Amino acid sequence: MSNKNIEFHQRFLDTFTIDELKDIVDNATVVTENSIIISTEDNFFELSADIGDSLDIYCDSNKNDTNMQLTKDEFMQLYKKSPLMKMQHISIDK
Repeated sequence: MSNKNIEFHQRFLDTFTIDELKDIVDNATVVTENSIIISTEDNFFELSADIGDSLDIYCDSNKNDTNMQLTKDEFMQLYKKSPLMKMQHISIDK
């Protein structure tokens, strides 16, 4: 996924380095100015900058059906350990 045209909320830029953010965006399922969604084989992550005063990072486990709010370090550890989900891209002719 290209991040050339995306203007990120300042909370993303304050939380992650440019290299971290590029890696996250390259592997994300959905990217908007205020949120990033990542699906891995082990977890579903939602990074949200539009509520409250800080970047909220949520994780839903695909292994044991738990959910929790994470710190940046906890997120990066789980994100790096979990294999990325294979995504199938479909083109539909009009």
